[in-house]
Amino acid sequence: MSWIEPSFSKEKVKKAGDILIAKEIDFSGDEYYDASLILHNWRSSHAFPMQIMLDFLRKNAIKIDQKSIAVQRLKRVVSIYNKLEREKGMSLSRMEDIAGCRVVLKSSKEVYRLYKKLKNSKTKNKLHRERDYINEPKESGYRGIHLVYKYNGSKTKFNGLPVEIQLRSKIQHSWATAVEVVDTFTRQNIKSSIGDDIWLDFFKFASAEFSRLEGCHVDERFNEIDTYAKLKDCVERLSLIDKLKAFNVVANKLTKEESKAYYFLLLLDFEKRIVNIRRFAKNKLPEASTTYDNDEKLYRDDSNKDIVLVSALSLNALKKAYPNYFLDTDEFRKYLDMVLRKQI
Repeated sequence: MSWIEPSFSKEKVKKAGDILIAKEIDFSGDEYYDASLILHNWRSSHAFPMQIMLDFLRKNAIKIDQKSIAVQRLKRVVSIYNKLEREKGMSLSRMEDIAGCRVVLKSSKEVYRLYKKLKNSKTKNKLHRERDYINEPKESGYRGIHLVYKYNGSKTKFNGLPVEIQLRSKIQHSWATAVEVVDTFTRQNIKSSIGDDIWLDFFKFASAEFSRLEGCHVDERFNEIDTYAKLKDCVERLSLIDKLKAFNVVANKLTKEESKAYYFLLLLDFEKRIVNIRRFAKNKLPEASTTYDNDEKLYRDDSNKDIVLVSALSLNALKKAYPNYFLDTDEFRKYLDMVLRKQI
């Protein structure tokens, strides 16, 4: 298989990122076109190290939890732009989550077991950074463990390219999924702690109560009785259950699963409330990446479309690992109901 290699220096990649988010950029000019080519090559070149890290992750995860689900994805162009604009000092050449792998395990106990196993495993790839957002959740309430590895192997042209690995329990994953679904429909950025106060508060309170449900550490600011009462108040004021049910959408063409499919290009149409899926075999990554690039350009100005290229061993695994692309909050609602049914 022919993997796409990085064709430009990090300095050129950095400059391309700066050009693409410039306020007075001419989208029809040569400068934008050239910078866009560099971006797409840079993103696609992360596919090989991402695949290596996914194999490493799956091999270890299955030993901890046989029902664990591990998948990979290349970051959407719009997400790359947003991160460059949002985070001061960020550059395209230093972005560590262009390539991402995610594994969802049964519980936090299994998450920590896998975390330790990965750290103690023999690999030429270098663990560059780690963040424990379970013991110290993000401001938004996000929980999980993030590890950033840098590829260091026989294909030296890829050396140094980072891959972010996310380890989540089912309940942590359901929370993160619900945030992305709400962000999608309400046009907020709760994921980055930007949005309406009531939504921000709701997800913080939900995160604290989900932590208790899992038996994890809860920040002392979130007193159990007060947090429960505030969470219940947010649910009622937002008519939350009805909203989440309304957000759900069923993907079309899911019955035509192909055994040879490995990469899935998802086109989410908010207006029609459907997900179109194109499948690519494992040896068709260059074709999948090119189609991904072209579709992102085609729908760049269409706020009703969202596109992402991911991989999974099956569509069933894909839906479980990326339910936000199918606007599925069933799991989140199940855990929320467990919390609300507590008598405090």
